[in-house]
Amino acid sequence: MTEEAIAPPTAEVQNAWTLLLEALARAGYTVDELLRPGAAPTDIAAVQQAIGRALPTDLAGLYQLSDGQTDWYQLSHGAHAQTVRQQGRWVCAVFGDGWSFDPVGKVADGWRNWDEVRAGYTPEQLAEDFDSAVEVRDGDPVQGLYTSPDWIGFATDGGGNQLAVDLVPQPGGTVGQVIVIGSDEDLRRVVAPGIVQLLELCARRVSEVDAAQVSEDGVLLYDLEG
Repeated sequence: MTEEAIAPPTAEVQNAWTLLLEALARAGYTVDELLRPGAAPTDIAAVQQAIGRALPTDLAGLYQLSDGQTDWYQLSHGAHAQTVRQQGRWVCAVFGDGWSFDPVGKVADGWRNWDEVRAGYTPEQLAEDFDSAVEVRDGDPVQGLYTSPDWIGFATDGGGNQLAVDLVPQPGGTVGQVIVIGSDEDLRRVVAPGIVQLLELCARRVSEVDAAQVSEDGVLLYDLEG
């Protein structure tokens, strides 16, 4: 993949991202501290080369708008954290439910970690020892697998689980749909049909935030799936 192969963000991605940022700000989150500047197309191309797969156009576009988020936990608990963070400076995992938006470099790291798991077992062992424990939510067009090279994680919960784009959905699904995967997540399910819809969903959920639930250190983790 070359730099020229990385398309700029579409208007749909830009509009959905702006919608989320505005919703976060209205709800009292510190958007400027939480989010990193956009990634360069060369960085995105390097990730694609490392994993041997192109990121869906909308995910690549999103990374050009923001290269993931800073460590919200360090903002609230680190050495330089404010004792009390007032509304307007609250922090969160950008995608709700503890799902932190990973910098693009971590996309390749996460994919390699899963690739090591796949390389450590035969297909038969994966099917018998891992896939057999996985369930698919009724009606969701996603494969009932423990891991797939065509799942690319872009957000993590700190416990080995990820939001991922699915490049090979089941019939009825969409390429680039957002699914939940992970070592502690046995229920494979679709969260959103794509990145644009994920951003729009997050914006809606943020607007429902109950400010009374904010912790003393200024952390307010909103519900994504609800």
